[in-house]
Amino acid sequence: MLLRWCGILAMAVVCHEAMATGITTDISVSHDQNSSAKNVTSPVFSTTSGGELLLAFVSADNADRPNTTVTSVAGGGLTWVLVERTNAQSGTAEIWRAFAPAVLKNVTVTAALSESVVSSITVSSFAGVAQTGTNGSGAIGAIGSGNASHGAPSARLVTTQNDSLVVGVGDDFDNAIPRTLLPGETLLHQDLSSTQDTYWVQRMTAPTALKGTGVTLGDSAPTTDRYNFSICEILPAIPASPVTSTMGLSASALNFGSVTDGATKLLPLTLTSTGTSPLTISSDSITGTGFLISSGTLPATLSPGQSLTLQIEFAPKTAGTDAGKLTINSNSNTGSQALITLAGTGVATTHPQVALSASSLAFGSVTDGTTKSLPLTVSSTGTSAVTVSSDSITGTGFLISSGTLPATLSPGQSLTLQIEYAPKTAGGVTGQLTINSNSSTGSASVVALTGTGTAPATPKLTLSATTLPFGSVTDGSSNTLSLTLSSTGTSSVTINSASVTGTGFSIASTAWPQTLAVGQTLSLPIKFAPTAAGAVTGQLTINSNSSTGNASVVALTGTGTAPATPKLTLSATTLPFGSVTDGSSNTLSLTLSSTGTSSVTISSATITGTGFTIVAGSWPQTLAVGQSLTLQIKFAPTIAGAVTGQLTINSNSTTGATSGVTLTGTGSAATSPKLTLSATSLSFGTITVGSSTTKSVTLTSTGTSAVTVSSATVTGTGFSIVGGSFPISLSPGATASVTIECLPSAAGAATGQLTVNSNSTPTGTFTVALSGTGEAAATYSVDLSWDAPSSSAVAITGYHIYRLAAGAAAFTLLNSTVDTSTSYVDSTVSAGTTYSYEIKSVDAAGVESSASNEYTIAIP
Repeated sequence: MLLRWCGILAMAVVCHEAMATGITTDISVSHDQNSSAKNVTSPVFSTTSGGELLLAFVSADNADRPNTTVTSVAGGGLTWVLVERTNAQSGTAEIWRAFAPAVLKNVTVTAALSESVVSSITVSSFAGVAQTGTNGSGAIGAIGSGNASHGAPSARLVTTQNDSLVVGVGDDFDNAIPRTLLPGETLLHQDLSSTQDTYWVQRMTAPTALKGTGVTLGDSAPTTDRYNFSICEILPAIPASPVTSTMGLSASALNFGSVTDGATKLLPLTLTSTGTSPLTISSDSITGTGFLISSGTLPATLSPGQSLTLQIEFAPKTAGTDAGKLTINSNSNTGSQALITLAGTGVATTHPQVALSASSLAFGSVTDGTTKSLPLTVSSTGTSAVTVSSDSITGTGFLISSGTLPATLSPGQSLTLQIEYAPKTAGGVTGQLTINSNSSTGSASVVALTGTGTAPATPKLTLSATTLPFGSVTDGSSNTLSLTLSSTGTSSVTINSASVTGTGFSIASTAWPQTLAVGQTLSLPIKFAPTAAGAVTGQLTINSNSSTGNASVVALTGTGTAPATPKLTLSATTLPFGSVTDGSSNTLSLTLSSTGTSSVTISSATITGTGFTIVAGSWPQTLAVGQSLTLQIKFAPTIAGAVTGQLTINSNSTTGATSGVTLTGTGSAATSPKLTLSATSLSFGTITVGSSTTKSVTLTSTGTSAVTVSSATVTGTGFSIVGGSFPISLSPGATASVTIECLPSAAGAATGQLTVNSNSTPTGTFTVALSGTGEAAATYSVDLSWDAPSSSAVAITGYHIYRLAAGAAAFTLLNSTVDTSTSYVDSTVSAGTTYSYEIKSVDAAGVESSASNEYTIAIP
């Protein structure tokens, strides 16, 4: 497809001269802008007089879209104002006005456009116009416009003043075709654009005599193109006139055209009082076969501006051309008698007639995405053949699926059209089928179309759950859960069957199939009745015609549990207390545990046997599964000898309502264990720091029974137990030793305590005080001195000192550097060691002399 910009200028001017010196055209210049631009400028021009109305006729085209506009007009130093704009079709046709009070010399006029397009401008100036108002407003009367996607260009207005002139401008999109003007009109300018568009300006050739006259400015051809057309009325300057009675006629001739014999046709004739005083219309008369005045009462007096309409009728009886004349008599100053010529042609009667089988087609409800066809029969029911020229259809989803036109149907012949409705969306739709023909009953026959698109029927099944958890259910009992089945689609859903798998699961008896209307529900009970303990899974399958799937699945879960079993378990069946000294006691614990599958209730506990008692406990006691209770049983003998008893516990345990525990113990005569220590204090004296001394304490069993020494502990810095193992039992007369070491880490007095724990009577704990003194170790040094040699062959620079420890094989050098003095202190000696020393002198070359005499010393 070729995308193009085009502009069209057209001007039509219709004027009526009220005086012999009425509206005249001074200048008219045009410029065609055949390349796209946002401005169009007229040629240079000059006017010949002042007081002139200037009109700029601007037309343009835009192939892309309508609504192109002229945004402003400038030129001649004048103010330009929009008179009329028509731009419903592609492009625009606009008239702008300005008033030039003085003569214009060598000026141009430029129109600015809303977008860059091809355009045309014609500027015309008019003298003899009304000069009231501003910017030429008083010189403009009625305005009009016309537009269409195709057809002969035209626009209409009704004049507002005598002797006014009608002008217009148009743009014609699609083809560059010359204008064929209507009679009585003149073409001022025409541009057959290279972009295949036409821009033109035209006017009425002569002014329109009377105000109130309907004026149509236009062309009879072309009729195929889109157009915009704007027109306006230019008002003349009318000097004051004497009072007159004048009559204006809407037409000077009435042509009825062809009328079938036996039929009638009416045409109106409007009589208007156009003077300045009342008009009296006294009478009317008509001549000519078939012509008559069908309405309008005379005489009548019309005030200035008032109108009266006569209806003139033509009713031919035979075929042929008829002529007549209508005479109107009045007191009009322009003439007392007005003549209107009448013409018409009678044509022989023929009756092509079309009849439709229906005036409406109701398709009813049709599912979206499907189609429905209905026939329409077109029949020729007249006395001559009828030509069905075309058909057209409107309304979303409607179309003509078969039937070829044009077609000529002889009388009695018929043609069937198939009309189809194919909705795409839900909702009511209306449309119209138009059949065009030459039927004498009317050229257009209309059939109303109705239909409703409906969404496709969608059955849908929705389940209230996708899983049914039954939880724990005791074997031998059951649990029932309900599943709700809902119809949630746009049509009913049919449930064909339901089945279940899994041990213990079942469906309550239900008859299948079941059909649920939209919104309806069905409750389906599912039962779980386990027969054995353990987790069980299953599946419920529901088969239907649901659009979401034929099979809907629900997972089933449950756990069978063994029946509740209370069970009591004791931690022991016997409690042996062993030997217990008379007057003392021994307590043992018994744990009672709930080890069944349900809680157990202990109703009571009783005890028998001398010396046995339950320390504490209140009854009844209920223990949850897994819970336990500790029972304290005490044996407190009062005499020597073996004793037995029994603890009896009563409960609802399934292993037995009574649980017994055997109790045994022996009472023994009281004994007197006694412990004696060999000392109550230990003094370690003075000990050199870093060395140690040990001392012992003797433990002796001096009672009548064995004594048990359970522990021995020591406190005090530097004191520790280095001998003795505990606990220990000492028979009467037996002994044991505890050895204590004192190892001072610093000089000074130290104290501590030995604590011995036993079952000795009357006192079981004994203490021994510990003391000692740390003494710092002695340090020694050897001070050596010697005489320097009295004579030496070489100069002496210093001395080397050598030492030999007792038991060593050789002397070792003590000073790594030469000692220049004749004395030396050896601070690295150890106590109890004997050392020997010798000195050697050293010269500057580092050569030693022979050794001095040897000196030996013993360190204490």
